[in-house]
Amino acid sequence: MAGTSVDKVILKGIKFEAVVGLDAWHRPDKTQPVELELHLGPQGGLDAAAREDSVNYTIDYGKLYKSLKAVVFDQKFESVAKLSQAIRASLPEVSSWFISVVLPKAILAANNGIQFSWTDEPEEDSLTSVLQHMKIRDLECRCVIGVNSHERLQKQKLQVTITVWGMENRLSPSLLAAVDMEPSPGLAYQDMVKEVVERVEGSSYETIEALATAIAQTVTMGHGFDNARIDIEKPAGLAGFGSSGVAIGRSRSYFENKDFWKVKRP
Repeated sequence: MAGTSVDKVILKGIKFEAVVGLDAWHRPDKTQPVELELHLGPQGGLDAAAREDSVNYTIDYGKLYKSLKAVVFDQKFESVAKLSQAIRASLPEVSSWFISVVLPKAILAANNGIQFSWTDEPEEDSLTSVLQHMKIRDLECRCVIGVNSHERLQKQKLQVTITVWGMENRLSPSLLAAVDMEPSPGLAYQDMVKEVVERVEGSSYETIEALATAIAQTVTMGHGFDNARIDIEKPAGLAGFGSSGVAIGRSRSYFENKDFWKVKRP
């Protein structure tokens, strides 16, 4: 049916607690907050539900919430991947789905936690029907950054967001460790964050473009991800607006014959 590809039932802000791998202090068996969002495409779209004004022709989100609650609330999962599998198993039959899982307190340095998302609606040229993203949101770092003489005198605060993605059936070893948490549950992305923060805070660049590129190199070349997007905001850039920033996307192949990690000292 034309247009049904955009018909979705959307549930946002589903909050609960569960044991999901390790917590921010690398402790097992500790509950942590989880935030869930679902976008589900009903079989046949939403036209019949609209025409008949009946929930019998769509996804009953009240029943869906009860099903999710029984499966994931206050439960124990070895990894985010195991949690995702449990969520998927609880879903009714749908034509398409998108799942977002946020662990808001899983990384101490990240103001807005870490987000994992899966979808069966592939991006252009995808080789599989399941695409996965992992986003580490708003890492707070400080470094010497800027071209003006006064900016070279002390460190400024930056907000760094790192997004990596790959196809679920051809994940890199680093991503497998991050989402399946083998053999060191939860440590893969936490170790990557630790290295990025240490390198940023030990650097001294004139442009955030150079710094963002260096972070992309660290993430792809150092931690096995095929692609990365780096967003950096510089809140103290100019007085006339809230922040300045850049967003760049780089692949591992981009860095094969390049070295962007050039640390400059003030």
